[in-house]
Amino acid sequence: MTDAVVSIEGLSIDYVVGAGRFRAVSDVSLEVPRGHVVGIVGETGCGKSTLAQAIPRLLPEPPATIGGGKIFFEGIDLVKVPLWKMPAIRGTGINMIFQEPLNSLNPAFRIYDQVAEAVHIRHVRESGRGHVVRTEPGPFDYSRRPDPKAANVWSGKVVPGGAVPEAVHRKEVERAAGPDRGDLRKEVLDYLRLVRINDPETILNLYPHELSGGMRQRIMIAMALSEKPSLLIADEPTSALDVTIQAQVLTLMKELIEEVSTSILFISHDLGVIAETADELGVMYAGKLVEFGPVEEVFASPRHPYTKALLKAAPTRYKSDGPLLSIAGNVPNLNRPPPGCRFHPRCPIARPVCKAEPPPPLAAVEGVAPNHRSACHFATEVPQIP
Repeated sequence: MTDAVVSIEGLSIDYVVGAGRFRAVSDVSLEVPRGHVVGIVGETGCGKSTLAQAIPRLLPEPPATIGGGKIFFEGIDLVKVPLWKMPAIRGTGINMIFQEPLNSLNPAFRIYDQVAEAVHIRHVRESGRGHVVRTEPGPFDYSRRPDPKAANVWSGKVVPGGAVPEAVHRKEVERAAGPDRGDLRKEVLDYLRLVRINDPETILNLYPHELSGGMRQRIMIAMALSEKPSLLIADEPTSALDVTIQAQVLTLMKELIEEVSTSILFISHDLGVIAETADELGVMYAGKLVEFGPVEEVFASPRHPYTKALLKAAPTRYKSDGPLLSIAGNVPNLNRPPPGCRFHPRCPIARPVCKAEPPPPLAAVEGVAPNHRSACHFATEVPQIP
């Protein structure tokens, strides 16, 4: 995977709670290729959402801190970017869809106002006035915060035109760069139609509480796509929806990948959703990435005991397949993770070495595709687990 929209190398995320510190994400490395959907699965508490929110730096810092690693996006290491510069990258660079759309939409504004704001921000940034999203590493000056009164350098890049008079308010400069009202309304309607919303002219005048959960999630997808991000992070976007609406939203997202040309990092605990959506699949356990590979390969031939246990615990459509299985035990407390392999207390093939030594980092497994990797001492024996 050479052409990656985002590349994570050895990322670790720590939380400081009281007088203690624990590592929620530990030494995770993965890439999201352009035009692909990469799924991340795992039980609650495995670090999926922490990883997702760490990429656009949405975690509260503190108590969250980046304990190590790099996050490369468009040639820029986001770990080195000051937090006050991150709004220039979010939205049109990296956008995120959260689990509950009602918590993401502003209840005091109509749908038109919220989608139009997203479209307007993209136009401002594309015009070169206001925040700049895609730029080479050179123009970013990480050493100091620029003076916003001296020049139009809110993103860290001085735009052509030199200094902006102090009397000109930032909002007035942004307003001058955006489209006129007629064009803006037409583009908002186009994006609502893009997410298959019927009668968008009526929907524009409604408030979020007047829409169903599935409709609100479509609005969130429309807002995200209207900024044309290079990377869209979907953090369990369908878990709060009923099965019928969930299927519609998943179908929509698959269709939009080609129409809008974006890459997606899809976080879920639902293996069925990932099977329908993802090209590659990563499995997380206790803050670590334990398996990664093409989704068909991982489902057909899992090479980590935890992945195989997850697949066996997934419900099937036929009663004749036997009782629903479960994974014994619980995800360990990350304040005191077990020594060696973190899965060994629940693993059916654990041996003394698993309790004493952490498994090697993700590595190719003999007998499977070279891009199918596992972090297990005995990855070749996993297919024999009953």
